[in-house]
Amino acid sequence: MAGIDDRPRVLLRFADQVEDAASGLHKFKEDLPREATKITAYVSELFAISSVLRSICSDDNARHHGPSYYRIDKDLALLFRSLQATLNEIFGMFARSYDRPSHMIWEDLQHRFDIEEGFKLQERLEWYRDFLEYQIKVLEGRRPSKLRDLKDDLIDLSRAQQNAPHRAEPAPMSGANTPRPQRPVRPPYPRMDTPSTNTVLSDDWGMWEELDRPPVAVPEPPLQMPASPTFTSGSSESMYSSQTSYFSDGMYSPPTPERLIHWAQKVFDGSSPLTPYRNGVQLEDRSACFGPSDPAALQNLVRDGFQRAMQIVFDEDRLWVRLCWRPSDHRARILIMARDRAGQQLHFCTPLTNLKVIRNGSCLQLCRARRGDGKYALWARLNFLFHERMALFYNTFVAMKRQDERGVDSENLEDDFELENDEAGEKCLFAGQIQHGEMLHALRLFRDRGSGVVRLEASPLRGPRRDVPIWTAFVTKYKHDPDHCEYAPGRPVHIAAIKPPPSVFIAKYQPPQNRMGYFLPFTSDEDSRMFMETWAGLSRLR
Repeated sequence: MAGIDDRPRVLLRFADQVEDAASGLHKFKEDLPREATKITAYVSELFAISSVLRSICSDDNARHHGPSYYRIDKDLALLFRSLQATLNEIFGMFARSYDRPSHMIWEDLQHRFDIEEGFKLQERLEWYRDFLEYQIKVLEGRRPSKLRDLKDDLIDLSRAQQNAPHRAEPAPMSGANTPRPQRPVRPPYPRMDTPSTNTVLSDDWGMWEELDRPPVAVPEPPLQMPASPTFTSGSSESMYSSQTSYFSDGMYSPPTPERLIHWAQKVFDGSSPLTPYRNGVQLEDRSACFGPSDPAALQNLVRDGFQRAMQIVFDEDRLWVRLCWRPSDHRARILIMARDRAGQQLHFCTPLTNLKVIRNGSCLQLCRARRGDGKYALWARLNFLFHERMALFYNTFVAMKRQDERGVDSENLEDDFELENDEAGEKCLFAGQIQHGEMLHALRLFRDRGSGVVRLEASPLRGPRRDVPIWTAFVTKYKHDPDHCEYAPGRPVHIAAIKPPPSVFIAKYQPPQNRMGYFLPFTSDEDSRMFMETWAGLSRLR
């Protein structure tokens, strides 16, 4: 086991890796619907393991049990040897997803755990969690009666891992920076904001996938995509076009159909943290669409050249949401698929420019403006379990809506910091001005009162897309460290780390970064000082 000074770093590093594994497995639920229940159980155990690891090295535990940590060092070393080997196999599965079908690498992983090593993944994850919880009891001065047997089980598991053939190469020990490969053939999409059930998609869902199939090459005149130095939509993978193939240079090329990547695909890569809402904020309402159904919605999207930008599923696979876009003019539409009480598919589709987002607790309400009275009619309700998912969906929705070349017809449909408009919603703790190159941006620090999530957000300071999100970064796990941000007069504010990296809502843009990491180039020392004071005060908020 590491020395005393290294112990918290090692524990947090493993916690980050475990969360990486959970996020990566979570993404495979799209391609492996038959394994949804099993994957959900794995993800749940992994997050439980991460939680106990963070608890062991928490400030509260350090104050009360710090002198006794030596009592658990040997046991933790035993666990970490086995845990690291298990994580390596999982990360190896992610790496192999580059060029192999999901079902094959999944079966390979199960065979490795179940047959070659002789211990199922669910079994070993439960052992890891129980073993860690027993270590907390040891720190508290108790002697768990089952610890000895569990230690023997872990020794047997560790030996089986060492003796198993074809072990995966060790994964990089980089915590939250562990690579998460992007799969070029069938990219995974974020699946759930509620626990999943074992769902088998029938042939009826075939048209739902039509928007993902490679287009047939049809010779056409060159089609130049519109280019914008600030807001474009051609830098992150999405759905296929139904007629033409588009490439990063914007030109049609018939010989080899390829996907055009939309920036939203990277936003929803499964790497964001997951912080649940507290009791009283999490609503029990099901996600639903209340607009008129359109049986031809899928066919019309394919016919009109729309492609998928992102996809998210709610309520145990009962409701699917896709944001779609058209590369030629950045038109954006939302497509919702659900089933009625008889099990028949229902499709709903409308342009994003026809909707306004209104927050209500853990729900985002997508509303149409009623004519004449200035009021709104509810079109759809999306109930989230985690605030990070809500923030990413909201920012993606607003950015795609404002990038639509048609524009928003009515002021009543403009979205104005809607995540704040709820008594348990976000509160802006700081707002200042930063300059990135020639661009002036507003930099805000938000804290969500319903979940405790803290995030940074940058948006244009002026112009037609003023206050439309450019990037956001979740910094909740750093909020108790007043030294995480560093400032000297006349210099930008440097941030020690942002993991995962900021989510970006426009194409071909990266937040300010240098060899030292991310930084905030405020235009005045006063804004820099006020930001540092606000950041230091975060540790006092509950």
